[in-house]
Amino acid sequence: MKLKKITTLFLLIASVMFTYITFEDLSTIRDNKNIKEDKISGAYEALNFFTFARTYPNEQIPDDAYYKAFEQMKTEQLDKPVNNLDVEPWTAIGPHNTGGRTLAIAFNPQNPNTIYAGSASGGLWVSYTGGVGVNAWQRIETGFPVLGVSTIAIEPNDSNVIYIGTGEVYNYDAAGTGAAYRNTRGTYGIGILKSSDGGTTWSKSLDWSYNEQRGVWAVKINPLNPNTVWAATTEGTYRSYDEGATWEQVHNVVMATDLVINPIDTNIIITGNGNFASAGFGIYRSEDGGSNWDKITSGLPTAYNGKIQLDIYNADPNIVFASIGNGFSSSTGASWLCKSTDAGLNWTIMTTQDYSKWQGWFSHDVAVNQSNPDELIVIGIEVYKSTNGGSSITQKSTGGLILSRPPVGGQEGPPNFTHSDAHDVKQHPTDHNTYYIATDGGIFRTTDFGESFESLNGRYQTVQFYNGTSSSQQDSLFFIGGLQDNSTVIYDGDLAWIRNIGGDGSWTAIDASNDNIVFGSWQFLNIRKSINHGFSFGNTVTPPGSSGPTAFIAPYKIFWGDYHIIYAGRDKIYRSVNGGSGWTVTNNNNPLDGNFAIAMDISYQTSDKVYVATAPDPSGTLRGHIFRTTNGGNNWTDITDSEPGMYLNPRTAVQSGQI
Repeated sequence: MKLKKITTLFLLIASVMFTYITFEDLSTIRDNKNIKEDKISGAYEALNFFTFARTYPNEQIPDDAYYKAFEQMKTEQLDKPVNNLDVEPWTAIGPHNTGGRTLAIAFNPQNPNTIYAGSASGGLWVSYTGGVGVNAWQRIETGFPVLGVSTIAIEPNDSNVIYIGTGEVYNYDAAGTGAAYRNTRGTYGIGILKSSDGGTTWSKSLDWSYNEQRGVWAVKINPLNPNTVWAATTEGTYRSYDEGATWEQVHNVVMATDLVINPIDTNIIITGNGNFASAGFGIYRSEDGGSNWDKITSGLPTAYNGKIQLDIYNADPNIVFASIGNGFSSSTGASWLCKSTDAGLNWTIMTTQDYSKWQGWFSHDVAVNQSNPDELIVIGIEVYKSTNGGSSITQKSTGGLILSRPPVGGQEGPPNFTHSDAHDVKQHPTDHNTYYIATDGGIFRTTDFGESFESLNGRYQTVQFYNGTSSSQQDSLFFIGGLQDNSTVIYDGDLAWIRNIGGDGSWTAIDASNDNIVFGSWQFLNIRKSINHGFSFGNTVTPPGSSGPTAFIAPYKIFWGDYHIIYAGRDKIYRSVNGGSGWTVTNNNNPLDGNFAIAMDISYQTSDKVYVATAPDPSGTLRGHIFRTTNGGNNWTDITDSEPGMYLNPRTAVQSGQI
């Protein structure tokens, strides 16, 4: 039976005019919520939140669990009746004007109007129009449980042959820094897939179906011999001599995040290894096709905690550039743009201008102009350019977030706008003034060497929704939800959804009897209220207690019979009876169990009956619990009973009134 593509829905409403929020503005906002002056990477918080919720009480899900679940699902579908309807039971409704986190871009070498994009949790996409237009993108089904596509490689002389690496894994075995208490990662991986017919069908190449903690960060094809394929992975560097049929690990230094092949002497391979200060981090070089490796230290920074990205100048492959990052907070942010003129043997730090900032572990890259090695596009939080070989870089874009209803396939902001957190930059194969940039907000392009930018997200449906979405009880076409790094969004029947509030969109609410009353929030329980159907959210109704433990995506609920009654959860549970204008602390101002709330619901019968689930302590010293109050929060009863230790996902929270 054909697997169905099920797409979720959500959205937000704002003015037609662009509202521009930079990350500097967001830092100001964060001062009013549970964020210290030392800005912590929001992506870091989000990925650890994702992983912890799915692995508890273990450090990781058993290696074979993810793919076994997929196989079981396929088996069970064989027993279900075949859908004989003339139309698909599900319709993709967007958002079609907002792109999600994107990790990789690749051009068809025979026709650069055909572009492939690898998204963090939306799979593999292709555009036949260079990404331009209302219907620019369509998803490629692989037949495998692939959400995160981290790298794409296409054979130079046969564009039917495509490799994709899967899995978004930033940290190896909880290495380094003390902050990464889990294997920081986004979506699961199953290794490398290969297509020999232009993406119509796919097969396993490097089969890591039963090793879901592993990820592949770069696949590169030998430009002189396509039988030889290389892969930079979380487990080290791999090589295939038979077009991906079999693979051999040729270098065991973990967290290989990028590699380049010398196009003249393809025995010379350079890799960048490490993230979160994992073991052996550094730049490595082989002169004999991977049989032996040397760690290169000459001219490089001696210590750094982030990842390494590489690019090589093909006309003179002695020229190699490396982008090296460091931090996951503003106090640890640092960047090094480095250059080698002897094929990677020795390096020079060209600039330490901090373009990667607090995302040195997550999002930065460098691309050299293949017509002029003095010209570079350098990406991090924003986009920079250099015209002097990296001796200096100039910021050319302003990151952040555009709040409005951008048209499908249209421009999302002013000409200097690119969404923040850029992961990959690729130069157009023939037009060397054109570069494509993969960001947390989809795909952007410059056609004038970084002087101006345009968004290319028409029907590129790859955003990531958090829990806490809401549907209207009055209008089936009114829906609101929160996105990773892409604000709160509202669907009102238009494929061009509206974006509002900013930051990581979080829990939402709609008054059951009046769609004009809408609530949205951003991370750490910062709540805003709209009284005009979500057109604006001018009223801040955040509960107190921001210094207490609060979930990154924290819960709150309004009573369906009276929106004035709201409950919101940190480590303590807060209650409002006037729509959020004022709050009281329940439970005699005591935490429920010391952990923060993660799930919540209010009974449909009475606003006095509320259920709350708390998350386990990340250190593992205190399990999560389920609590109930029947008197509006005056007292709470632990009803966990003998349930095993669990992390209660909000989607599986108990239905109020049924316990």
